[in-house]
Parts: sequence; C-alpha cells; structure tokens
Amino acid sequence: MPSSKAPVTPAPALEDWFVTVSGQVSFGPSYPGARRYDFSGIPGISLRRVGEKAPFSTPDDGFNFSFYSDDLFRFGAVGRLVGDRSSRDNNALRGLRYVPYSLELGGFGEITPTSWSRLRVELRQAVTGHDGLVATVGGDVWQSWRGFTLSAGPRFYFGNDKYAKSYFSVSQNDAVANNALGGKLYRYDATGGLTALGATTALRYEVNNDWRATAFANYQRLTGSVADSPLAYSPGNGDRNQWTYGLGVAYRFRTTGQFIPGLF
Repeated sequence: MPSSKAPVTPAPALEDWFVTVSGQVSFGPSYPGARRYDFSGIPGISLRRVGEKAPFSTPDDGFNFSFYSDDLFRFGAVGRLVGDRSSRDNNALRGLRYVPYSLELGGFGEITPTSWSRLRVELRQAVTGHDGLVATVGGDVWQSWRGFTLSAGPRFYFGNDKYAKSYFSVSQNDAVANNALGGKLYRYDATGGLTALGATTALRYEVNNDWRATAFANYQRLTGSVADSPLAYSPGNGDRNQWTYGLGVAYRFRTTGQFIPGLF
C-alpha cells in the first residue's frame, strides 16, 4: 500500500556572513554653518556574504544598504542624521527658531571604474528637522600598503531652498527678536544651490583580520547664497570654513544565518 506521507523538503542551506559592528566619534560643527564645535558619536553595522568583495567606503558616507552591487556599480538606500540648532549653541542666535534633529533618507549610487577609485552620489530628503532636499557628490582614490589604506577625494554639497532657509535665512521677525535680545542679525533670504565644496581624507589600519581603526578629516567651504548669510560669516555668528575630525573602530566576525541580501 503506497505511503500517504508527503515527501520531506530539505531545509535551505544557511549562508556564512561577515558581520561588522563599528563605532565612530567625531568633532565638528554643531549644525551647518556653526562656529561652535561639539563631539558626537554614532554606531554602525554592516553585513557581507563570505566570499564577496567588501565595498570601499569612507567615514562621511551616509548609512546605506545596497539593492544591487557588483565590481562596477552599486546602488541602494541611504540615510543621514544632522544635529539640531538651538540658541543654546550660540548666544548670537537668540530669537531664532529652533531647528530639530534632521533625519535625511534617500538613495545613493556608486561607480568604481578602477580598483583604486570611485564616484558616489547621495540624494536625501529630510523627513524631520529642516525638511529640505540635499545631495552630496564626490569621488575618492586610495592606496593600500602594509595594512594601511589612505584615501582622499573632493566633495560637492547641494541643498534646495527649504534647506537653505532652515539654517541660513533670517526672517524679519527673527531679526527683530534677535536685536531686542542684543544680537546684530538682519533680514536675509538664503536660496539653495551649491551650498559647500570641500574634501575628505581618511587613513585606515587593519589591525588584524577582525579589527580595524580609521582616522579621518573633512573640510567644507560654504559657497553661494548660504555663504553670504549673516549666520555664516558675521563675527561670532558662524563660519564659512567647516572642519570635522574623527576616529572609528570596527570589529568583524563570521556567522551563519539568513540576512537581507546586499545589506552594507
């Protein structure tokens, strides 16, 4: 008599993955255009199948995960968190409205034409805070030797009118309130466009197969309409030159499991 039991389907084979957890501490402007600098820290995590080539990255990349990745192209989703702006950060801002922390979400695309260079574009829309649309366009070249990797490349930063207004405009009411509180701001309507240009350099050291450390520096020079804002160049208010310095540590381990493919 034939058996009534259904055939048993074998369980799918589990893949091996590299999981990298990281932490980064940086010292930079409290908000876009700020004169005051603060420390900040961010954690991170990335996943990669064992056997897949690790994509090149720099500390100023937004948090991202890939929808598609090969040796030439990579694209996916990206996010970035921008600090808030308050009069507590600078007495010269008294009377201006508070700008909350801004979470920017969007997409990125990369092309890696050689084994030592890449071009990268990020387009992000703020869903909290400044409510503007921003973009970062940049490129990097790198060289590795004896566990060290040195990289450097230019950066171009763009923002629309909503972004410029949030951080660099001064309304008539803002100016009146600021002057009443002892400030010297005047009405100014900032517009979007190329808001800054600069460069990023990083030095990474592979301590061993599991640990790595990275030091980096980023420079931005405010340009265009935002650079002419009294919030960017007036003494005591802001600074057209924006520097960020940082250190990061990452630990990698191997595991077996089911994860979202292409998450980096």
